[in-house]
Amino acid sequence: MTSPTSVTIDLDDEVGAIAAVLDRPKSWVVEQALRDFVAVQRWQLAAIDEGIRQADAGQLIPHEDVVARVRSWDSPSELPTPECK
Repeated sequence: MTSPTSVTIDLDDEVGAIAAVLDRPKSWVVEQALRDFVAVQRWQLAAIDEGIRQADAGQLIPHEDVVARVRSWDSPSELPTPECK
């Protein structure tokens, strides 16, 4: 694990207001926001990598099947989720 890095940033009043409501320091609010951002980015990058892996393995749903499914949403004849081919 790497050692923590200090940074200086200008915070707007909203961060201070959130910190006050949560009874936490502004630095805690910023740290939580960064942790959440990093977690979302890790999840998204992993999902992209998994999608690429599946595509490389030929596990694809034809575009036309997806379009037909989306166009059928909220209709009496809604199509089931298409399967990989």
